[in-house]
Amino acid sequence: MAKKPKSIKKSRFGNPAKAAADATARIDAVSLADVRLERSMEALAPGFALWLESCGRSESSVDMTLMILDDFFDLYRMLEPKTDARALMPDAVSEVVKASAAANPQATFAMRSGIRDYVDYLVQASLWTGGADDLPALRNILTQPAWPVIEPGTDLNLDAVLPDASMVGEGPETDQPDPAEMDSPDVFVPELTAELVTSTMADAPLWKNTLALLDWIGDGRKVTAKGVLGKKERVEAAAELTHGGLGILAGAAKLTSAKKHALARLNVYWELLDLTGLITISATHVHLNEDVVASLDSDEAMVQKMRDLISHFIFMVTLDGSQPGIYEDWHLQMSHLLLQFASAAPPESDFILEAVAAPESMDEELLFLVRNIAHWAEEGLVAVGTHVEVPAAFRLELFEMLRGDFSIQAVGPGAETDLDALLGES
Repeated sequence: MAKKPKSIKKSRFGNPAKAAADATARIDAVSLADVRLERSMEALAPGFALWLESCGRSESSVDMTLMILDDFFDLYRMLEPKTDARALMPDAVSEVVKASAAANPQATFAMRSGIRDYVDYLVQASLWTGGADDLPALRNILTQPAWPVIEPGTDLNLDAVLPDASMVGEGPETDQPDPAEMDSPDVFVPELTAELVTSTMADAPLWKNTLALLDWIGDGRKVTAKGVLGKKERVEAAAELTHGGLGILAGAAKLTSAKKHALARLNVYWELLDLTGLITISATHVHLNEDVVASLDSDEAMVQKMRDLISHFIFMVTLDGSQPGIYEDWHLQMSHLLLQFASAAPPESDFILEAVAAPESMDEELLFLVRNIAHWAEEGLVAVGTHVEVPAAFRLELFEMLRGDFSIQAVGPGAETDLDALLGES
């Protein structure tokens, strides 16, 4: 179903023998404080790993936590040169978390969880040498923030952040998390009519921009050897994407540079046109698939093609980069957020509007999430008013796209609607 995720580096923290060899080889190149830290980590790692296993963690989850700690200390030691691995300074930990959020917001949940596990281990094993007053401060720093789908203090399951199997050794597939066992919101589908479905899809920015790009391609355009447009053509094509559904989220444009945003948006459309069979890209040119494009005049064909576009778009914004059964926190967060937007109780939009109005005062992770919601809204996948909602006409497609991965049902008066039959009756 999905593309294989990129490899993740193996942690030296989880391999004491290699850590010792590395320390010996670099003894003349690193400070004494760094050598002492590495030796301390070597001594602590086995006990920490056993403690995690005793808490019910799988081998993959333990490996991921050790990798997180390795990355954490790489940054932490820069702020605290005389690092004591058994006494973390709250101010330095806070700076590391902030830096992580700025560089890679979707990974910060896992980092908070990993550091919190480590501190809990030190305390429970009577290995903590820091001040007693530091522990409440650390707990506050490492508590997950309140997001629309994740309550404060939620412990994310690190089994959901699996590295490439070749990097952690062979483990049983049963160690992997099962999203089907997660408590996911059901998709609420109101009563649907043929007119509602066709008008919603025809008016969607995703459809209007698709038609605009097809018109721009016309009799064909030159592409590079890699199958992409040249610089001049990319600018021209991006300028065709004039339709958007931001509405009251127009201020979201402040969150990304206009040029970068336009080209990133074009990349999404270019892939969608190719994946849905609307274009063919050869070694030197891109051409319309004339028979497919010509058939789009009928409502039935338009809706069928839009359903195809929506499915691919949902996959690209929620599960791209995953493998079946292997999901990072990012995939789970985004999928749950879309399901929440399509539920019977969608969240209010206040948190998005506040972030757009004053981005400089918002948490980096929340801004990252808001940028993605704005991206979905721009193409019409969600509508932002007093609440954030997936349009009724798109909800069955969202359900079909995610039901194979998550334990969800379609509920409501339109849940059993057969769109083909509905359109055939009109």
